[in-house]
Amino acid sequence: MVKNSSALGDFVYTDVEFRQYRRLRAVRLLHAGVGFLLAYAIAWSVVALMRGDWPTLILQGISGGGAAWVWFCLSRGRLGLAGHSYFCIVIPVVAGMIALEGVTGPFLSMSHYHLLPLIVGAYLLFFEHSQRGRRVYVGACVLIFVSVELALVSLPPLGLAYDSEAQRTGRWILSLANFASLIWVARLFVADLAEAEKQLASANARMEALLENMLPATISQRLRREGRTFADAFGECSVLFADIVGYTALSESLPNVVGLLDAIFTRFDDLTEQGGLEKIKTIGDAYMVAAGIPEARPDHAVAAAELALQMQTAIKDFPGLEIRIGINSGAVVAGVIGKKRFIYDLWGDTVNIAARMESQGISGEIQISDATRALLPPDFICKDRGEIAVKGKGRMRVFLLKGRATRTNSRGSADPAVPNLSP
Repeated sequence: MVKNSSALGDFVYTDVEFRQYRRLRAVRLLHAGVGFLLAYAIAWSVVALMRGDWPTLILQGISGGGAAWVWFCLSRGRLGLAGHSYFCIVIPVVAGMIALEGVTGPFLSMSHYHLLPLIVGAYLLFFEHSQRGRRVYVGACVLIFVSVELALVSLPPLGLAYDSEAQRTGRWILSLANFASLIWVARLFVADLAEAEKQLASANARMEALLENMLPATISQRLRREGRTFADAFGECSVLFADIVGYTALSESLPNVVGLLDAIFTRFDDLTEQGGLEKIKTIGDAYMVAAGIPEARPDHAVAAAELALQMQTAIKDFPGLEIRIGINSGAVVAGVIGKKRFIYDLWGDTVNIAARMESQGISGEIQISDATRALLPPDFICKDRGEIAVKGKGRMRVFLLKGRATRTNSRGSADPAVPNLSP
């Protein structure tokens, strides 16, 4: 589940990439905050110069220097320092502006409107990181805003006072500017929320695909729908066991034995999928397949026999190895049980006999039970091996599947869709 994330809009699936995404989001928010801070500082500096208000000009100089410091921290990758520095600079600057303006009554001051985008910005920036800092910054902003807006404190102007007309004009301008700031911050929040939803949907799709790769599609859907494990009885199906003969000895002389086994089982997986059968599991170098579950099919024995012949042919591409296959047909119980590491598994006498057909078979041969032979059409070539002693079952009649006779079409020529697999 790894996918590189080179842009902010890419889907991210790993924890490392998700942290990187959150970091890029915070950097983008701080860049926007620095831009707003510089815009406010320049605007206030112009007004202060026009009025000869030197305390305000000095305070805005500090604000501009703070913006430069935050930008420097971001350029050096010091995101945490940049975030805390931004709020440690802006909140005191706003408090200083309020002190210069004074608090003469409720709903009359101007400068505290700067605190509104800071509240939203603190939640976005410190939402999952430094929650204590978020609470401190948001609490300080809310406390100052409420105290000034409701005139809970009374403070005479420490700087040049504004007349009533200038205060009204200033409040309108600051209200519009802060509204624009809030809209911009909200836009970032909505964009992040939409991106998070896409990431969640994509990650969920990946998890769904992974689950369906581990379990049959109908089983994984049922497991998600019912939310509990289950087991069902199937009256007719065929079970195939295949074991790679010579693998243990060969693995002692090959360095990449896992790669070899992966290549073999990948080939078997392809053949199983093409035949519409269900791979159950692998146990070491053994491979287990079922036909007729979880979706019933009347030709389950034929499908299992054809897969066995194809596997027998495929193993020839791996020199030094042979395969021993056993097939049995009958009733089984199949399902998902337990509460951890779910696997779709089979139980019953049919499974046990299929395992015995393989373990007591012949290297390079496909051994099938009498029950499976009875379900195969006459064009399957089977050699009667007679009765053998099957562990736990006594003596049973078994057959060796040798191939399938070539079918002919209506014109009397060989049908290329069904190759001649007879010896």
